[in-house]
Amino acid sequence: MKKIDYLIVGQGIAGSTLAHSLLQEGKSVMVVDEDKDSTSSKIAAGLCNPVVFKRLTKSWMIDKVLEYAKEYYRHQEQLLGDQYYFDLPIYKLFANEKEQKFWLQKCNDPEMIDWLSSEIEYPFDSNLIQYPFGAAHVQNSGYLNTENWLAGFKNYLIEKQYYLASKFNYNEVNIEEDSISWNTYRANKVIFCEGYNTINNPYFNWLPFKLTKGEVLTVNFENLNMQAAINKGVFVLPHDGNYKLGATYDWDKLDEEITEEARINLLNRTEKFLSDEIVVVSQKAGIRPTVIDRRPLIGVHPDNSNLLVFNGLGTKGVMLAPYFANRLVEFLLHNEPLPDEVNISRFLGKDI
Repeated sequence: MKKIDYLIVGQGIAGSTLAHSLLQEGKSVMVVDEDKDSTSSKIAAGLCNPVVFKRLTKSWMIDKVLEYAKEYYRHQEQLLGDQYYFDLPIYKLFANEKEQKFWLQKCNDPEMIDWLSSEIEYPFDSNLIQYPFGAAHVQNSGYLNTENWLAGFKNYLIEKQYYLASKFNYNEVNIEEDSISWNTYRANKVIFCEGYNTINNPYFNWLPFKLTKGEVLTVNFENLNMQAAINKGVFVLPHDGNYKLGATYDWDKLDEEITEEARINLLNRTEKFLSDEIVVVSQKAGIRPTVIDRRPLIGVHPDNSNLLVFNGLGTKGVMLAPYFANRLVEFLLHNEPLPDEVNISRFLGKDI
């Protein structure tokens, strides 16, 4: 058997950031991934939005995680030789005067000065986009091309022989006193970064996920040309010469099948403010590993310290993953405690 330090199950945003963080510390890893097209990481919009639009408040932990994430992705670009992260303004189109006034009031909040622009703008062609009350943009926002970055990092792992395309069969796990063996590998620890598939994991299926299915369209327009993202009930985001348009939220039908209903829903919502012809290039669906308390799930199995989980990053995963991957590595290698807010121990002993 091949001896390694860490066996990582899943090469989504969580598994990739964790694998790289461990490699940076000189640890040996093997990333096992089923390599499916319909994963929430691959279809994610990749927006780094520091603001919660509904309440116009800061995203959780944004002061710590955003700059850390930007620096991390810049380092990835140097490592992989391509650009994946882009600074990108996100414009809120105001539906009425009340929304506009609320935005301007929040701009005076000392906590929001770095995040909300106080200038009311009209940056888009009013013949194609209707927004009579103007728009304002989020500051320090950006966008990660998640699909291209994950593909680039996967190629890096393959080149270094750190990647195995395989379904992870839990029945093949052999737990020993100080290690775990699976397939032809013996690892000190196994860390599960499987996204929503953790509900099928016999070691961590007790964690309180509140899964949501999301569908996203890739579209193009006949005339519209934007160099910014729009939020107006849906997001419209420049992406590889096209645009991403999303997203839907379905808590009931949890599968990875695209639906006509979602396509029509997204197009109808967009056509309320956009009058250009929309050409649908593709449609994808995935299941978000969202959690009942909207906080990540990180920590050690209560009965076996060689089994860990890094999951539940939800809709803010692009921003959260690099920082919390580092926190998990600090825990593993330097005995630094995990934050209580993300430690899975918060659910032990609770009726979930």
